[in-house]
Amino acid sequence: MRKVSTRFVCPNCGAGYKVIRAEAGPETMDRGITCRSCGGPLDSSEDGFVLKYFLVERPRVQALGLRSG
Repeated sequence: MRKVSTRFVCPNCGAGYKVIRAEAGPETMDRGITCRSCGGPLDSSEDGFVLKYFLVERPRVQALGLRSG
């Protein structure tokens, strides 16, 4: 099984991820994936590959629309 990793930024909140792309096998299930920071939807597969996301950078507070005070 060939694996390729890339960087990805959540379009909803700006959280940074390392994404591993692995060739999908016949036993692969397509399940919904959500951002660990904001809960927004993330793609679970792409062009015959399954995607696995690893959170490497949380978004800044301003990116989430939160305000202090």
